[in-house]
Amino acid sequence: MLIRKSAQAALLSLCLLSAARAADTAALTERLRQAGASSWLGSPDLQPWHLKLDVQLFSDKGQPTEQGTIEEWWTSPAAYQTTYAFPSYTASIIRSGNVYSRTKGADSAPFLLHLLLRQVVAPMPSDKDISQSTPVLRNLTVEKLPLECVMLARKIDDDSQPPLGLFPTYCFAPGSTSLRMSYDFGSQAVIRNTMGVFQKREVALDATVLDNGHKRATSHLSALESNSTLTPPAIDPASLENEEPATPVPGNVMAGHKTGGEHPVGHRSGSVVMNATIARDGHVRSLTLVKVSNSDLAAAAVAAVRTWTYTPWLLNGRPVEVNTQITFNFVQTPMPR
Repeated sequence: MLIRKSAQAALLSLCLLSAARAADTAALTERLRQAGASSWLGSPDLQPWHLKLDVQLFSDKGQPTEQGTIEEWWTSPAAYQTTYAFPSYTASIIRSGNVYSRTKGADSAPFLLHLLLRQVVAPMPSDKDISQSTPVLRNLTVEKLPLECVMLARKIDDDSQPPLGLFPTYCFAPGSTSLRMSYDFGSQAVIRNTMGVFQKREVALDATVLDNGHKRATSHLSALESNSTLTPPAIDPASLENEEPATPVPGNVMAGHKTGGEHPVGHRSGSVVMNATIARDGHVRSLTLVKVSNSDLAAAAVAAVRTWTYTPWLLNGRPVEVNTQITFNFVQTPMPR
């Protein structure tokens, strides 16, 4: 009887713990969605707007490289125009309904430029990204500033604790939905230095991107204005081409096109699977972890793949963006006796 009561008590404790975790997850999910709603400049209820970002880029060692601007004219969720003007990348991207077009011959916007624009327009994850993860709370202090960080964690087979930022992470002022910092890829941080309010939405006026502790980019919002009669500058349709969706390519096929980059080193056996988007210039544009057996192996795999390059994938003689899957199977090497 005593054993049965102990078992019943243990079961009750487990049920209460599970209920508490479910409540915590629901609260964190709601916090992420509220933060998204209060910072999204793509909402249909907004007046048309125009923004301009002044951007400074840096080398991987933190040395200044080039300057440029990003401008966007938004009239509705299905109608906007973005122009990038940099020495290494100049292009316009237009959305009209379900059609996306881009300057002929131009690749997708480089990752850092796209990231800086998102910090103003849509800094929070999509509902789909949130629903496919389990939000977990971590407390962090940065230069004496306490932050509450919510990581969109995914299942790790051995239940090892993922380092902060292995999965997309969003850090808020305590008890608020004010986004102050975000982490990704285990080493990349975006600091929202100065905040402002526009049409009742919170926006980042100044942002800094760090990678492995080195400054990679800064942005300053030099213009953000609304006008019901706002009209973007005219662009000759003959200078544009329709954007095509990324082409799916099997991982074993794409592996034969890899030309450079580091190889991850693991100190245990396990596997890591990630989805990757390869830009038309052969650089890795985005990564998403989909299967992880151990957090240390995942961190090593992500750090390595971010250095990889590929020969451009050609479709009908033209380079195209590619979606592929990358799989690592780590085998622990026995220690020499």
